[in-house]
Amino acid sequence: MPAIITPKFRFHNAEQFKESFSEAAPSNYYLFIGRPGEFADTNWGGTDSAPPTPVGNRSQEAYLWDDMLAAKKIQSTGVSHAIPRRDLDTSGNTKYDMYRPDYSSSKQTTSGASNLFDSTFYFMTSAYRVYKVLDNNGGQNIAAGANPTHTDDSIPTVGGYALKYMYTLSSTDIQNFLTPDFIPVPTAPESNVALVDGGLYTILQTNSIAAANASQTTADQTVYNIPIRGDGVNAMCSVVIGASNGSNPGKITSITISNKGSGYTHASLNVADIQEQFAIQQSPRTLTFTGDAPTFEVIIGPDGGHGSNPAKELGGNFIIMDTKLQTTESFDFSVVNDFRQVGIVRDPLAFSGGSFSGSTARQTYAIKLNTGAGAFTVDQRIEQQTAAVAISAVTRDSDTGSVIKFTATNHNLVTGSMVDITTGGGSFGGSNNQDAFQGSHFVTRIDANTFSITVSSNRAPDNAATFSGNMPTYTVYKPEGIVVEYDASNLIVFYVQTSFDSQGTNSTHKNNLPFGGGGTITNGAQSATANTSYSSTLNNTVFVNGYANPEMKPDSGDVIYVENRKPISRASDQTEDIKLIVEF
Repeated sequence: MPAIITPKFRFHNAEQFKESFSEAAPSNYYLFIGRPGEFADTNWGGTDSAPPTPVGNRSQEAYLWDDMLAAKKIQSTGVSHAIPRRDLDTSGNTKYDMYRPDYSSSKQTTSGASNLFDSTFYFMTSAYRVYKVLDNNGGQNIAAGANPTHTDDSIPTVGGYALKYMYTLSSTDIQNFLTPDFIPVPTAPESNVALVDGGLYTILQTNSIAAANASQTTADQTVYNIPIRGDGVNAMCSVVIGASNGSNPGKITSITISNKGSGYTHASLNVADIQEQFAIQQSPRTLTFTGDAPTFEVIIGPDGGHGSNPAKELGGNFIIMDTKLQTTESFDFSVVNDFRQVGIVRDPLAFSGGSFSGSTARQTYAIKLNTGAGAFTVDQRIEQQTAAVAISAVTRDSDTGSVIKFTATNHNLVTGSMVDITTGGGSFGGSNNQDAFQGSHFVTRIDANTFSITVSSNRAPDNAATFSGNMPTYTVYKPEGIVVEYDASNLIVFYVQTSFDSQGTNSTHKNNLPFGGGGTITNGAQSATANTSYSSTLNNTVFVNGYANPEMKPDSGDVIYVENRKPISRASDQTEDIKLIVEF
C-alpha cells in the first residue's frame, strides 16, 4: 500500500527531540568523548587517518562505554533547529528557486529538485538575515549586487526577486550554532512580522503572454480590485496592460497583489474577473483577447503564514547540539590525551545507582598511589600483580551450603576479582573432598579479611562445615588497563579497561578484572602500589581505599549517537566547541 513519511512528520520528530531537553520531565543527554587509543588495530579496524564507520549494535555500545573518557550534559540552551546553509551570492551568476507548495517529480524547481526542502528557495545575507524567495523572476539569476536589507513585512523586489524577510541570527546563534554547512533557525516568528494565515503574496502567469484588444491607448492601463477566488476572503490583485505604442502592446505585463486577504488553501484568478473590472473602470471600453486567454497560478503560503514558524517553513528537521569543553571541566576531562569518538548518551545512571544528573562526568577509573610511585605514561598498558597468598581459615555457611568463606589477613580483593585456589591437603570433616573448591572462582568481598566463592552443588562438600589439615593458597589473575593520564603531583593514575586482550581483558584467562587492593601495579618498567588507606575526594575524584570508579554507570542509559573522528588533541589552554547535527 503506497505511503510516505511527510516533511511535517520529520519536523515533528525533530521538534519532539528538541523539546525533550526542556519539558517538565526532561531527558538528560550527555555528550561524551572516548577512544584514546589508535584505531590502527584489529579490534576496531580502520586507521586514525581513515576512522572506521560506527556500527549500531549492542556489542559496539558496550565497547563505547569501555573506551569512554568523560561526558558533559547538553543544556537545553545548546539545542536548536537547523537548516542547510545557503549564502547569498551577489555575483549575478546564481539563480535561486522560489517558494511553491506543490513541487513533485513531475513539477520540479528551477534547480531540478522534486521537493521544496531540497531546493534553494531561501538564503542568508552577509548581515546574517534570512530571506525566502517568493518569486525568482521566471528562474533568472538574481541580479549582481543584490543585497536585501528590509526586516519588515513588505515584499520588495531586490535583484529581480520578490523576497520575504524571515529572521536575523543573533550573536548567540552565530557563536553557538552557525557552521559552514548549517544555519540555526527559530520556531517563533520575529515580533515585527505581521502574520496572515492563508494570505496571498504571489500570482504567476503560466502561459505565453496573450495579446488583448482593449481599444488600446498610448499609456499602460492598470486594472484594479480584481477579486481572487477561493476558500479565503478579501484577496485582490491588479494587472497592468501594455500600451499600444510600447514593447508589449495589449499584453499583461505585471500582476500585483493589492490585498493579500486571509484563509486561503486554494485560490485562482479568472480572466472573466479581469475583463469585468476593466469594463467597470474603463467604460465604455471592453477587454477582449485576440488569442488564447492568459492563465494564472496563485501560490498558497504555509500554515500560519510566511514567517510564522521559520523552522517549519524552511525545512528545519535538523537538530544542532552545541557543547563546549573548556579545559579540564572541574578535572573531569583529561587535557593530556587525545580522543577519537564523540557521542550522546541519554539518561545514564550514576555508578552507585539512581539517575545521574551532574553537569560533567569523569568516566575513567583512578588509583591513588603510595608515595614514591614511579612514572606512568599515557597509552601504556598496566597490570596488577600479586604473589600467592596463604589462607588461614576455611568455613562453610552450612553443612549443605555451596558458599565457602576464606580468611586471609588484608586480602585486598574486591568483588569481581578472580582467584585460583589450590588445596594444601586439608578436608571438611575428615572426608576426602579437599578438591571441592579447587580452581578458578570469582570473589565476593565480605570484609578486609574475608571473601567467599560459590561452587556448584555437585562440588559442595558433603560433610561438616569444619575444615582441617593443610590450608590452601590462592593467586590472583592480573587485572589489565590502559593509562589515560598520570597526575604526578597527586600520584594518581587514570585508566580505562576495554574488552580487548591486553587493554583490559586478561589475555590468558579472558576475564576483565577490576584493579583493587595493595597488589603491585606495573607498566613493565615502573611499579607502584595503591594507597589503600586513602578514602577522600581529590580534584573532584572520590577515592575509597585508594580506588575511584567512573561517575556514570557503564552500560546504562542509551547511546543514541556516535561518531568516529581523526584524533583530536586536548590542551590545558584550549576549548573544543563540538557541534553535532542530527537529521530527522
